[in-house]
Amino acid sequence: MDVDEASTAPSVWRIPPVQIALLILLACPCAAVNVYGHPSAVLRVVTLVVGAAAMVTAFVAVRMYLAVDDEGIAVRFMRREHWLPWSSVQQVDVVGGVRGSDTIRFVRADGTCVDVPPSLLQPSRPVGKPAAKRLLRDAARRIESRRPPA
Repeated sequence: MDVDEASTAPSVWRIPPVQIALLILLACPCAAVNVYGHPSAVLRVVTLVVGAAAMVTAFVAVRMYLAVDDEGIAVRFMRREHWLPWSSVQQVDVVGGVRGSDTIRFVRADGTCVDVPPSLLQPSRPVGKPAAKRLLRDAARRIESRRPPA
């Protein structure tokens, strides 16, 4: 890969595929119990609810992403995508208390903000809160470094 290609390739954050696969694997035995077994009504309801919740969560996880390139930032939620050209981004901050966790917030020039879903940026392995915050600050610096010079 050329140096020019590396500098123009977008930085992308997604839910790790392993987590999505584990959610789907959780739904499989729930479906198998209902298809091949003869569970009681309570067990049938519990397995259907757990399996459906796992599949919906996997579907949501597949769709979410954060992509940053030289033109701007794209944040995809379940149903919508926010496109933020660099000219509209005033500030990139690490904030707390978004859905119970720390995350990155993009403040637009008009004062509105877009918060990145915390699940996209949290470490995939258990770490302490200071280490997780340090990783978020590093990610914010990497994002800010993609901003073209004014």
